[in-house]
Amino acid sequence: MGEDSESALRGIQVFLDAQAISAVAGCGLRHAAYWIALRQEIITAFSKQRTFRLPLGPCEPYRTFEPADDYVWADRLVIHCADVLQYCFGSEEENPPRDKFQSTSSMGVLYPPPSTDKRVARYEELVAFQTLWAEMGPPSFKPIYARGPDRARGEVFPELWYLNNCHVAGLQFLELARILLTVYNPKLPRLGPGQRTAMRTVDREVRTIVLRLCGMALSNQHSPPGLVNAFVAIGMCGDRFTDRLEQEALLEVLVKLEDEHAYPTTSTRELLKGAWGWDGYDASE
Repeated sequence: MGEDSESALRGIQVFLDAQAISAVAGCGLRHAAYWIALRQEIITAFSKQRTFRLPLGPCEPYRTFEPADDYVWADRLVIHCADVLQYCFGSEEENPPRDKFQSTSSMGVLYPPPSTDKRVARYEELVAFQTLWAEMGPPSFKPIYARGPDRARGEVFPELWYLNNCHVAGLQFLELARILLTVYNPKLPRLGPGQRTAMRTVDREVRTIVLRLCGMALSNQHSPPGLVNAFVAIGMCGDRFTDRLEQEALLEVLVKLEDEHAYPTTSTRELLKGAWGWDGYDASE
């Protein structure tokens, strides 16, 4: 994600800020722009591990598990991913957020960092959302066909078919949130005999999520943004893969995205080859 995308996001934010609430509640251009900007902001903040810059206050009406159509449910998952990004990296909002976890604002006002207890409590709230989703999410978000990879045939990605683009998008943002909650778990030991075991468990879980994200993208090519979401996960977590077959499969996803959609992935592929220590590549360069 380059400076051009950051500038575009800033421009959209200026367009939205004056009437942000109506942007979410309405159905016109501002409404569409807000949701496009929100998804783009998630991808950019995730990729750059930076502060979340789009206001989420207008999303309050969506913070419920009341019955709704599948597009609203997908938007709820997008908002959840944004909430997780705010937890991990903070946010730029003019007013202190409702959970008071962010430390600064776009106006340069500093807020006190959260206590460990508050941060753990907020983490548990975010995990609880995923538990509630598993219990109360509509059955239409379950795959209409699912098959695990056949390693004997060189497969590494699961096959997961979904009915609609909104199902793919919502679930992929949920998976991105799972990656963050796995890595930024405040209960993980930082030192001690259990630290290394805990990190191995984290790496294993992250790899599983990335493979699932890629499987969603490849199984639902009627939804091209799925490949972009998979690319983001690969770019940020691909270095955790040690299996050569999986590494090659991840690179194939990136090549496919660039060849079929002209989305630049060359630099990411080169960085991953270096991180994996492939012949001719130096991870330190």
